[in-house]
Amino acid sequence: MILHRVGRGLLLLLLCVLLLSGLVLGLVGCLYYIGCLQPVRYEGPYRGKVVDADTGAPIAGAAVLGVWYREYLTVAGGVGRYYDAREVLTDANGDFTIQGQGLLLLSNVIPGSTVIFKAGYEYFEFSSLAWEDLKEGRPHAEIRWEGKKALIPLKKLTLEERKKRLIGLAGSFPQKKQKLLIRELNKESIELGHRNLYEEPE
Repeated sequence: MILHRVGRGLLLLLLCVLLLSGLVLGLVGCLYYIGCLQPVRYEGPYRGKVVDADTGAPIAGAAVLGVWYREYLTVAGGVGRYYDAREVLTDANGDFTIQGQGLLLLSNVIPGSTVIFKAGYEYFEFSSLAWEDLKEGRPHAEIRWEGKKALIPLKKLTLEERKKRLIGLAGSFPQKKQKLLIRELNKESIELGHRNLYEEPE
């Protein structure tokens, strides 16, 4: 009798475990299907070279900012919330590397966006695009590739073109995460005869 009860208890426990496992797998599968969750992805590193669009000369000191968001499922659909940002300056050869987020398991972190800015040049942004999409020319057909390195041309602007454009921060997330971009935006403003656009974070 006791063995019979123990056997029934184990059977119920096993059924509960199987049911719970099925629910978890179903939820993961559902989130994966609608795009809010990816089981395994390796994110980065992202390597590029920024050059003058007309001369092909490397552009040193351009601010390159990578931004990542988590996507959450709501009644209205997927909503992105800030997760992380990393920035670097291009070196003397115009080269840069952003490490990315590395190995992501069962993650709702979506592919990063990238902003590139240098005073005197156009403001360039890959908005919420996977880096790999750039290889297929979506939507920036002017980008070429040297192996895994993206060759990104920036157009040098005239003084009149610079005065007419409106530029700003990459997004509503901590300014200390976009210090290099802020410094370059302020430099652009000073060169145009204005004061700093933003207070530079320490």
